[in-house]
Amino acid sequence: MVVALGVVAAGCGSSATTTTGGGAAGELAADQTLRVNINTEPPNIDPNLGTDTTSAKVINNIFEGLTHINYEGEVFPGAAEKWEVSDDGLTYTFYLRGTDKWTNGDVVTSQDFKDSWLRILDPATGADYAYMVFVIKGAAEFNAGEGKAEDVAIDASDPKVLKVTLVGRVPWFVPMMAHQAFFPIHKATVDQHGDKWTEPGNIVSNGPFKLTTWNHESDILLEKWGDHRLASETTLEKIKMIMIVEATTGVAAFENNEVDIQSDLPVADMDRLKKLPEYTLFPMLGIYYYGFNIKNPSLEKVEVRQALAMAMDRQSIIDNVAKADQLPAVSFTPKGMPGWDVFHKSELLKPTADKEGAKKLLADAGFPDGQGLPEIVIYYNTSEGHQAIATAVQDQWKQVGANVTLKNMEWKQYLDFLPNNDDVMVYRMGWVADFNDAYNFLEILREKSGNNYTRWSSAEYEKNLDDALQAPDEAARFELYSKCEQILQDEMPVAPIYWYTNPELVKKYVTGYEPNPLGELTNYWTV
Repeated sequence: MVVALGVVAAGCGSSATTTTGGGAAGELAADQTLRVNINTEPPNIDPNLGTDTTSAKVINNIFEGLTHINYEGEVFPGAAEKWEVSDDGLTYTFYLRGTDKWTNGDVVTSQDFKDSWLRILDPATGADYAYMVFVIKGAAEFNAGEGKAEDVAIDASDPKVLKVTLVGRVPWFVPMMAHQAFFPIHKATVDQHGDKWTEPGNIVSNGPFKLTTWNHESDILLEKWGDHRLASETTLEKIKMIMIVEATTGVAAFENNEVDIQSDLPVADMDRLKKLPEYTLFPMLGIYYYGFNIKNPSLEKVEVRQALAMAMDRQSIIDNVAKADQLPAVSFTPKGMPGWDVFHKSELLKPTADKEGAKKLLADAGFPDGQGLPEIVIYYNTSEGHQAIATAVQDQWKQVGANVTLKNMEWKQYLDFLPNNDDVMVYRMGWVADFNDAYNFLEILREKSGNNYTRWSSAEYEKNLDDALQAPDEAARFELYSKCEQILQDEMPVAPIYWYTNPELVKKYVTGYEPNPLGELTNYWTV
């Protein structure tokens, strides 16, 4: 993982260090309140239900999983002080301290993790991330309504020991415990308050910060929890999470010293912002892509989807719109993932547009020069950056004959719209690694993945991923990933655009801020 993250950092031209302040911290400020613009209202801070990076910024600091992953990609203990793996690689045993507590004073036990994992798997919960837990024996069957909860191979009979049996070899299982899908819940609180259990005054959590105030659509206040195991190592007393949607307004707040960290940067202002001493480019393992609803009559022909993907000028979008030194994405799995050079095979996708190839495919589909092709609508969530990219893609697609319109909606509404409204045609989405293996990217396009909004499925694709969990070694696993990437090229349910970097504005007096390349696994207790 360290090697992989290093490749990403080098490829993105990053000069990020482990602290943003550029050296040892000076005298501590009297007011240890960090002000972070999280841009929008978190859709759901329930660990079993939150799926987006905004919610994860909150979840990862008020809850704690069995393990953590640091900036260098190294795993270190969380709620589990140690763990063991059986010789066959199928059974994992995690040992809890027995002294860690919930914010109401209850001891954190193995049953709290079992309760959470069974809840996320329960079909009645409707959790988008349930599929991540399918690596546990009996989990997929329970989620599909074909098995019982007691048949899921999670043993919590000892309050200090959690024993889990997997369906196959999953080398990334321990790092995956740092993901919110595997965080514990305080079941009594969930049962008592239902959908309102994450509101201030109700919520019971086990992380180094606790949620004290939530002014919806405005701001969230987290406060250091003095009884947490890491309290003596935590300098921050408060984290104020502000919700400024417009990137230009957020930058203005940063420059007016109202915000300490601004992560959403307006593309129109990138040339100026890059010259600021507070500008920092962090590495990130992720992809920005457009998904196609293959059931929509405008997009049901694969030649149309392939033509639209070929007509994208990825390098132009990076150079003239995004402007954060991203890399043009020519596969769904980002460059930097282990084995990428083995299974990356791009014939259709290029950094620059192939307009003639796109026109030929449209003609093959019965739409010469786009004639007769129904209107195509690109949906995106409200953001100056997403709008600018959608406008660029709209122009590129018009050049090959497509009639394209744009529609936007707020983030929470958008996340509800994509899976539940078949009117969706083309949609923008991003994915940032939860763990350092290509499986994490490829599995989101499984038929039953809660994050697959394309309505696409492939039995061959599913079998390759199932076989990957049984692969005897990396070489065999990478070959199966190669087959999956080829299927994506052949059927084109998604059009990759670029692989992420993470540009942010961070005040020079903020030190120890380390946004994790794996999603929003950022631990603010190091700040």
